[in-house]
Amino acid sequence: MQTRREFLALSAGLLALLPGCAADEPEGEVGPGAQTQPVQMRVTIPASYLAFTGNTADEAARDYADYSDGDIGTSVLEDGSLELYLTDHWYGQLRDMWEDALDKSLEALGAGDAVACVEVTDGRDGVTVTARPSFADHADTDLYQLVAACGFLQLLDPESSWQGDWAVEVALVDAETGVEVARATLPADELSCSREGWDEAVSARS
Repeated sequence: MQTRREFLALSAGLLALLPGCAADEPEGEVGPGAQTQPVQMRVTIPASYLAFTGNTADEAARDYADYSDGDIGTSVLEDGSLELYLTDHWYGQLRDMWEDALDKSLEALGAGDAVACVEVTDGRDGVTVTARPSFADHADTDLYQLVAACGFLQLLDPESSWQGDWAVEVALVDAETGVEVARATLPADELSCSREGWDEAVSARS
């Protein structure tokens, strides 16, 4: 498996769309009164999240403005973070969109021949991938999309325990033996596991 840095180099164009899938229009028509609702929530997108998805605060601010026809207010902070000012309507739109992105990433990741199952914690702060050694042979776009979706849903959750940042702990487990072969907390750590490292981890713990 490639490191996240290598993955971003391979897939920067794809990940640049993630901090809101902002170029996409939401499904369905915007209901009457959406533009006149008062702001109900302020959501901070940390610089660490923007960097993980290959974006910047300025780029994301433009994307959210385009996505909402100017209805989502934004403020770029000095530390490179981005604040969103959301009405109930746009909060619901973003939450539904990222829940859908999470479901699609789960489905795509689980459909691979190398993957036996994928589990996500209720708090969206942990992902466990139970897979075969061949999973380590390539950078998996779907896994990083899943992490991005989990991270953004943490940021949107008003009851989340995150304190000014986000984190998703990812564990890779060998499907045949149940041995954990890799664990990392993104974005602080790199998730890197080669086929050789996978085999060594299984042999050492079997």
